[in-house]
Amino acid sequence: MKFALTRLAGRYTNRPLATVSLLCLFLPALSATAQTIEVKLPSGITAMADYHKGTTSLPTVLLLHGFLQTRQSQPMNSLASNLASRGYSVLSPTISLGINRRSQSMACEAVHTHTISDDTAEIAHWVSWLGKKGHKNIVLVGFSSTGNSQILQYISQGPHPEVKKTILTSFVPMFINLEERQKARRAHATKRQAGAGKIAKYSLGYCKHNFASTPESYLSYASFDPEKIFGLLKQSQVSTDIILGAEDFILPAPWLSQLKALKERIITIPGANHFFEGTAEFDLAEEVETVLKNLHYHSS
Repeated sequence: MKFALTRLAGRYTNRPLATVSLLCLFLPALSATAQTIEVKLPSGITAMADYHKGTTSLPTVLLLHGFLQTRQSQPMNSLASNLASRGYSVLSPTISLGINRRSQSMACEAVHTHTISDDTAEIAHWVSWLGKKGHKNIVLVGFSSTGNSQILQYISQGPHPEVKKTILTSFVPMFINLEERQKARRAHATKRQAGAGKIAKYSLGYCKHNFASTPESYLSYASFDPEKIFGLLKQSQVSTDIILGAEDFILPAPWLSQLKALKERIITIPGANHFFEGTAEFDLAEEVETVLKNLHYHSS
């Protein structure tokens, strides 16, 4: 795994308001030019993504949204527009979660039978799609607990040879109730017994005692505790950078120090919260582009 030193970001936090206003006017038009892509998954479900085709000499970016969200969710939607405006090819899929042509965020109370293995299979499908389109030097960018865990799981299974880098933004572990997880493990261990696949309600992420799921679905996400995440980071053969907001109060108290102990490259954006709202969205794009520019890759 490639390591580097910690760096402090935020060089453009005080850029002129006129520039920010101009970009705000311009970016929606760019977003409207994205091509909607549909692919048929082996399961028979149709999955969707937004695709900006950029300059072939630049890296290609695949963006993954957060827990139960879609490709239109922030901050990935704004990041897609920002990077596309700078000439990068950007693919923003909506992970289907078992729903045909999913276009809306999925409620905690909805019945969840999807697993993180299903999600990573979709990521592999989209990366393969990019490869078949001739894209090289692919960089995976995830958001929050689920998007980043999906990336780590995908990388651990052996990524496409053109995947050169991962960037984990607002990276936090999956918030779980340990007692609920233990009960789900017992239920899953006896899954051959009648009723073992019964839908129950769990706490997962921001879903508090209302994530309606089978034990298998719930456990696939709840297994991504700090111990598993740190293990996957240590094992990863793909260089990883982590971007955090300095004002992200969702981060657990010991989390940052634990990440630093792994000696991963951590970029902190002053004034940014978990979703990089306001002008911080431009700082996020700037830092991602800096990583892309420093990427050692072969040009087309």
